[in-house]
Amino acid sequence: MENMNFTLFLNEDLIFVGKSFNNAEESITFLSNKLFEKGYTKEGFLEAVLKREQKFPTGLYLGNINVAIPHTDTKFANKSGLAIAVLQNPVKFRRMDNPTEEIPVHIIFLLVIVEPDEYVRFLSKLTSAFGDQKFLAQVFSSEKPQFVYTLMSQIINPVKERKFSIYED
Repeated sequence: MENMNFTLFLNEDLIFVGKSFNNAEESITFLSNKLFEKGYTKEGFLEAVLKREQKFPTGLYLGNINVAIPHTDTKFANKSGLAIAVLQNPVKFRRMDNPTEEIPVHIIFLLVIVEPDEYVRFLSKLTSAFGDQKFLAQVFSSEKPQFVYTLMSQIINPVKERKFSIYED
């Protein structure tokens, strides 16, 4: 279990670039529906994510490019996965560390995880990458889902030398 291949969480069909939404709820609904269509989630997932987001906001203020990592209880998961939306225009999410404040979010990572310990380890990999503004800038400027997929693969299961650029050989 220690050497779990988190790349299996990624699916290019669940990566959306240049998306526009009016608000956080609309973006979560879109991504939740895509996860449901692909068999990742059970009935009630969307409602559970929205309810949890109200109680425990997931917006992370990181500087120039902010992210949100909405998720919910593992009981709504059929299989572990990740839906990603890189937004054309940011939408407001409430901050995780200060729920009364809203921040503009540029990238949304909607998680669906089967095992609780998987969740902790996967989230740890994800949040460590969030500290790298270069990585976030590359994800945000990606014009194709496969670019985001490649970048995410590099941080989720890094090889010996960690490179974030998809443009290098």
